[in-house]
Amino acid sequence: MHQICIFEDGQYSRLTPLVYTRPVFELRCGLFTPLERITQLYPHTPLTIFCRDYLKDVLQKKYPDAVNTLQSAGDTYLFLNGRAIFTMPVSLEGSDEIGIQDDTLVYVRLRGEYIRELSHEAFLAGDVIKLLRDKVRVVNTDIPLIHYFWDIMKHNKSQIENDFRIFIKHGSVSGKVYEGAYLMNAQKIFIGNDTLIKPCCVLDAENGPIYIGNHVTISPNTTIEGPVFIGNHAVIQPNTRLRAGTNVGESCKIGGEVSNTIFHSCSNKQHDGFLGDSYIGSWVNIGADTVNSNLLNTYGHIKVEIEGNVINTHHMFLGMAMGDHTKTAINTTIMTGSVFGFACNIITPAYPPKQLPSFTWYSRQGMKVYIPEKALTVAKIAMKRRNREMTPAEEQLFMKVFQLTEKERNTVYGKRYQAGTNYH
Repeated sequence: MHQICIFEDGQYSRLTPLVYTRPVFELRCGLFTPLERITQLYPHTPLTIFCRDYLKDVLQKKYPDAVNTLQSAGDTYLFLNGRAIFTMPVSLEGSDEIGIQDDTLVYVRLRGEYIRELSHEAFLAGDVIKLLRDKVRVVNTDIPLIHYFWDIMKHNKSQIENDFRIFIKHGSVSGKVYEGAYLMNAQKIFIGNDTLIKPCCVLDAENGPIYIGNHVTISPNTTIEGPVFIGNHAVIQPNTRLRAGTNVGESCKIGGEVSNTIFHSCSNKQHDGFLGDSYIGSWVNIGADTVNSNLLNTYGHIKVEIEGNVINTHHMFLGMAMGDHTKTAINTTIMTGSVFGFACNIITPAYPPKQLPSFTWYSRQGMKVYIPEKALTVAKIAMKRRNREMTPAEEQLFMKVFQLTEKERNTVYGKRYQAGTNYH
């Protein structure tokens, strides 16, 4: 029997703050997350997931009995890196084999005894190549890998096109398109069940496909330029302009101008203001007229600080990464290459620093630590507004993120807040 295991490796930390509450293979890129794409590629094959231990309780609600435990060591397993974008399936058949790219493990196909040597800890520790290199065949592969959030932005537009071509194949209209709405190149436009395309909307798929899910509302006077993805139950507000690469997750509410930006589920940007080349987490609220820069006046390459290291991204266009449950006030202006952590509150129209640690309250008075119990209360209120109750496992994970991000706050604030003198 064949089985699939999608795993995290030790490089997940480069994708913080986006992965504090989810494994790397639940990050959106194209029409799907890597996990969703793999289930499309292997529709009838049992799936196991390997992830960090502290994510296990939340993930077991979605995947009972399939987290960090292999179902049978006697089967043939195909282990797939959750940071890889598998547009085509790796064969389940064949001899034992390791696929690598620049010393990064991309996939492993194994049978029998060697499987017993593998665990989620071994993948996270980066030990698997060393364990198996002398036992099985090693091949080089050019499958795209996500190392940093800007790699997601690089691949997002083309992956929307690839996913549409491979998995959707052609346009289809199941929802209601009102008189006065225009569909350009309709064979590349997919509109799901119970979706409404209101009058005076223009859906332009001449330069890329447009996928709109089920129970979506596209309000009047909206312009959508493909390639674009809009997930189930999303609301696009009147007069919105969604430009190429816009990727709207489930139950988001979006307005203003957006270009090559990914919103994870349940986030709001309902008002005017531009966001470009950015990745926005879940349960984020973007205040009215918040804008971000995605291009330097010098047209130079944008630099980003990750894990204390300043990295040249070699991207001319790059906005920001914003963690889950973060909020901005009206008129917030955000610089290129900014990284804002989990559960931050930005309440000044002045430029915030390019890096804000998780649980930061930033105002004209500077940075303070956002008391986690207060942040948790606000998060629960926001979820109730969407008829969602935070589960005990999600609450535990929320507080766990505060512990995990202690070091990044220490680095920015120093030790002061530990004595209670720098809290909000």
